[in-house]
Amino acid sequence: MPDTTRIHTCDFHHPQQNFCAGGKERRSPEAEFTKLFACSYQRRFCRIHSGTTKPETLFIREVPVHGNGIADLVVLSWDHGLASQNKISFDLTEANPTIRAFEIKLSDWRGGLMQAHRYRYFSHVAILVVPRTKLKTVGANLDLFRTLRVGLWGFDGDSKAITRVYTPRPKHQQLAKYGDRVLAASVRAASL
Repeated sequence: MPDTTRIHTCDFHHPQQNFCAGGKERRSPEAEFTKLFACSYQRRFCRIHSGTTKPETLFIREVPVHGNGIADLVVLSWDHGLASQNKISFDLTEANPTIRAFEIKLSDWRGGLMQAHRYRYFSHVAILVVPRTKLKTVGANLDLFRTLRVGLWGFDGDSKAITRVYTPRPKHQQLAKYGDRVLAASVRAASL
C-alpha cells in the first residue's frame, strides 16, 4: 500500500458518486495507479527536476477546475526560501508556484491527451501518464504531444519506475484566473 499521507485530495462531489455502487465504494484501477504514481513521483521529485529552483512541493489529487475537468494530480512547487520563513502559514500566490497537472490513463490515451491539453489553461506544465508498457504505441504519436505542448510520461506500477519521454518547459497558464482557482483548491485541500 503506498504511503499517501503527504498527498492531499480535494473534497468535492465527484460525478462518479452519482452512480450506484451497490453500497460499496468501488476501487478504480486507475485511482490505484494514480496513487502509486503520485507516491513515486513525490519521492523522486528533486531527482526528476534536478535543475529546479523550486524544490518545495504540495501534491493534490483530484483537483476540479470548473470548465477544465478534474486533474488526477496537481503538483505545486515553489522556492524553499519562502517556506523557511517563520510563518505559520503563507500565501501560495505570493510563492509564485509552478503548477504541474497530470492526467493518468490506463487506456484511451487520446482522451487523456485531450484532457491534459485542457489543463494547460490553469497549469504551467500538463503531462499525460500512461503505463510504461503502452509507451511504444503512444510514443509513435510524439509529434502530436509536442504540437499540443503536453508531456508524455510512462509509469511502471510494479517497479515504480517513471519514464519521461517528453516534458515541455513550464510556460505561463493560458488563463491565470484558473490557476488562481487551483491554488485556492489546493490551499483548502491541504488546510494551509
